[in-house]
Amino acid sequence: MKKYMFAELFEKYRLPLFRYLMQMSRNRETAEELLQETFYRAMISLKVKNMVQARAWLFKVARNLYIDQARKSKSENKMMEKLIKDYQPSSKLGNPQQQLESKNRQEELEHILAKLPERMQTIIYLREIQGFSYKELATSMDLTDSQVKTTLHRARQKFQQYDQERRELENEKR
Repeated sequence: MKKYMFAELFEKYRLPLFRYLMQMSRNRETAEELLQETFYRAMISLKVKNMVQARAWLFKVARNLYIDQARKSKSENKMMEKLIKDYQPSSKLGNPQQQLESKNRQEELEHILAKLPERMQTIIYLREIQGFSYKELATSMDLTDSQVKTTLHRARQKFQQYDQERRELENEKR
């Protein structure tokens, strides 16, 4: 891959890939390591003419690296709990009450997403956060178009089920 193309690819997909890996691993150091390994592999192996193919390829590699890392890690639950506890996005603009409510809802959604199996987390994250098309999802996750639709539908249902259960539990506490 030519140097200028790699630099352009890096600048364009560094943050989206990092966010994806951060969401999946719940650990900044792990996300940074996996991001570095993803781009290292791209430098060595990626030979595409279309940037859309490069995007799908990069997310596929990042996902596979995450899966490999997660299989080796025995303390994944501890890392996720620590990240949820330490994660505090803030904005200097707006109403503090709204910011707190927004932050709490974001943490709730991240907690629900973390309950889903890896495949469902990935497909929801790539579709809803990264805006992947069904074709890109199929490419990056090695699925057929119908498998993408089915998996995404089931993931959304499971997500809604967990959210509903959380709300019911919260109402019972009141």
